[in-house]
Formats: sequence, C-alpha cells, structure tokens
Amino acid sequence: MARAIPLLLSIALLPAANTVDSAVFGAFQKADSGLKHFALLQRTAVTGELDLVIAIGSPKERLADRSQWIWWSEDRKIGLFLQEKTRPGRVYLLGTQSGFSDCAARVERVTATDAVISCEGEKSERYRNRKWAYDVRSKSLVGQFSYQPFGMHRVFSNVDETVFVASDGQRQVAIGFKPARDPEFRVLSAAESLKWLKQEPVRSETAEIEKRFGDQIRSHPLPQSTYDQFAAARPRTVENGYVREGTTIEEKIGPTKLENDKLWFGKTFYDGEGTTGIGGFGYFSASDGKYHLFAPSELAEWSVSAMDVEPAAVWLALVHNGEWGGSSGGLLRYDRQSAAISRFECPDIGFEFVRAGAGLLAATGYSVAVIESDRVTRYFVDRTTGGKLRLAPATH
Repeated sequence: MARAIPLLLSIALLPAANTVDSAVFGAFQKADSGLKHFALLQRTAVTGELDLVIAIGSPKERLADRSQWIWWSEDRKIGLFLQEKTRPGRVYLLGTQSGFSDCAARVERVTATDAVISCEGEKSERYRNRKWAYDVRSKSLVGQFSYQPFGMHRVFSNVDETVFVASDGQRQVAIGFKPARDPEFRVLSAAESLKWLKQEPVRSETAEIEKRFGDQIRSHPLPQSTYDQFAAARPRTVENGYVREGTTIEEKIGPTKLENDKLWFGKTFYDGEGTTGIGGFGYFSASDGKYHLFAPSELAEWSVSAMDVEPAAVWLALVHNGEWGGSSGGLLRYDRQSAAISRFECPDIGFEFVRAGAGLLAATGYSVAVIESDRVTRYFVDRTTGGKLRLAPATH
C-alpha cells in the first residue's frame, strides 16, 4: 500500500470548528470537494506524535459533533485521518467511505492499528460493520473492508467456562469465556463448537416458576399504573401528545428471576402509538400473595429486557420498545440496601446476565458486556485482515 500523501493546509479554514479540527475538515474537503459540512466523530491518540481522527462530511446538511449515533447516508462520507499533534496542519488521509441508505453509525473501536464503525438501520436492523486497518508508522492504509456483525443468541454456563453462541445470519460460532485466562475470550474451534451449536439453553427456572407461581400470578394480574402516575413520572412523554383520552397503559411482566419465595421481574411495555407505561421492577411474594414494586425515576422511560438478582443488588438491562424497534437504555444496578442506582452505558440491548468468576457478564444483541469493579467493557466478534474471527474490546 502506498504511503498516504500529507495534506499541508492552513488551519484557519472553517471558523465554526477549532483550528485543530478545521485542519482535518480542510483535508477532507480537499479530498472530496463535494462535501461542505463536517463533524468530528472521534479523536484518539495512537502514538506520542499522532492522533487518529474520524470525521463525517455532508454535501448539504449541517452536522452535530460527537453524537453517539450519527446518520451516515449514501451522500455522506466518513473519513479517517492521521494528524500530527505538534503540527496540526499536517494531516494524512487514510481513506473515505460512503454510508448506506438507512444507517445510524457508531464508532465501536479505535486503536493504533484499526477502527470499526457499526451501522444500525430502521427497526433495529444491523448492517455490515466497516473496518479500516492502517500502519501509523508509514501513515498508510493496510486494508478497508466490511463484515456482517455477529449477534449473541444463546448462553451456556458451567463451572469450567461460559460459552456464547453467536451468529451473523449465515454461520454460527461458539465463544468461550474463562476468567483469568489469557485471553479470557476465545473463539472455539469447529470441533469444540459442535456440541454447543446443537444445544438450546435449559431454562430450568421456567417449569419451577410455573409450578410455584403460575396460578397465583394468573389470579393476581400485575397492577397497572394510572394515567396520573404516568403523567407525573413521564412529563416529557405527556408533552409529546399522550393525553388522558388517547393513552392506554399496558404493562406486563417481563424477564423473571427466582429468589426463595419471591418471583422477581422487570416490567415491560410497548411505548408508541398511544400505548405506554412506567418502567420499574419488583417481586411477587408467595408468602403474602402480593406484588412489591420499585419504580426509581431512572427506569421511568424504560422496559426491562434482562435481570439478575443477587443478595446485594438487582441488575437490569433497559430497552425502549417503540414503533421503530428497540433501543438500549444501558445497564442499571440497584443496591438492595441503600436503594442507590448506578447506570452503565451499553449501546446494545441486553438479554441475559450470567455470573462468571468475580465478574458479571451481560449477553447483548451484538456484544458481551463484562461488568467488573463498576466498569463495563464490551467485546464484539471482529474479523481480522487475514479473515480470522476474534473477540475484540470495543473502545467506545
């Protein structure tokens, strides 16, 4: 691959941005004169002398900086650049790429060797990840390609290893996780994967829940929030047109977890077209036959897609179930003694928690989130330039 040509520009090109970013935007415009408006998506120090800069350019619409998601349409381009820190006018173009007809783009990973951008469409459809591999020493692009992301569909846990089965729609792979192993995540060989790919998780709690709580739950439906409670808990939604006469509150029991004589659950509801609810969680007690509900304000806008109940805390994965599909509200920890809430960002919708060693894992639509010491690190199935699959940590 030939060395990228340095673009030596004045840094006073675009007054709406700072001078360092303006140098990148000027290089972008020089590479594609049809682009008129620019926004910075990510700036990462990749060496002591260089930043890796990701920007997006548009021929018509103005763009907002540093949004978690940004619309990446066919007429918009994302560009990758290297920029010298001490001489920001020295900008090196690595590559540009047009988007899709329906793509909300997010930077997943930026390192000294590669960058990955994901793309989500309408109704939560996931398009191909775009990847750039580069050599910062020669300031050149090594390769640029795309691959279909893998969704995490099944989880198996035993004393030896936690195994995730992932699929990109055409093939399945098994991924093993073992704490303290180096690396902790490993894509299993075809022979090792075979037994996991054929299995379905055993939901032993399902039969037990039906046996112990089925009749009681059916005879004691989940209490529904009133419109006045809804209006007090979600005033912004009311402002968007949810008036009393046209609003239907329809809350259901979502994910469940057994704890002695308690059936813990997260509430779930469709939030659109006049139907809605108030987020929360709680438990049904077999001893008194009553619901015990918790409705922290942090949950008001969200349904619960997964939960885990431990002696010290309740963990919840949050989701908005709207007419345009589901969107993640991250992960939440509720301290059972103090009632303190801790919220963790996670852009993918969680569907199951599993304890592995000292850490808690959340299997999500397109990643595994490892929660350890109040820190969340996401890992996704990535493809190398050589075509191999690996679990790579997301850096955003």
